[in-house]
Amino acid sequence: MKLIMKRIIIVTILILFSYLLQVGVFSFFKMAGIIPNIMLILVVTFAVMRGRMEGMLVGFFTGLLLDGFSGEMIGYYALIFLVMGYLNGFFQPLIYSNNMMLPLMMILLNSVIYGFVVYVFSFLLRNRLDFKFYAMHVMIPETVYTFFVAIFLYNIFYYINFKLEGVEKRSGI
Repeated sequence: MKLIMKRIIIVTILILFSYLLQVGVFSFFKMAGIIPNIMLILVVTFAVMRGRMEGMLVGFFTGLLLDGFSGEMIGYYALIFLVMGYLNGFFQPLIYSNNMMLPLMMILLNSVIYGFVVYVFSFLLRNRLDFKFYAMHVMIPETVYTFFVAIFLYNIFYYINFKLEGVEKRSGI
């Protein structure tokens, strides 16, 4: 029970750290007004490392945090990240500890899907039909920026998860 609580606390700290990194630190490193989606990196990373359930939970609470501070609708990002975490959790058996290409490709693909979903629900349904403009000025730059930041952050998230799994295995959980 103590180890489960330790995992919950560490994942909560990672969610808060990722949020502060995304809205705080990277707001000073905008490229063409774009910041990387650190929260997406966290959700996809934990989903492919820990499976559907933990990916779904990390996705839900990550999205809920974004919803709480975005001020528009509660549940919008929570639903997007929850589904993203759940679906990416199906790829957990394919991930090998020494290969980071598949998780990085998953982050790249999810960033494109995320951009498209946000376009559909935030712009298309409001009759803003210029997808080409959105794709060229928001979606593609954010995807590229997120991918390059993911190269570094994936290793950090992987290392933290590796250490937590080592503690859990030693204690017999």
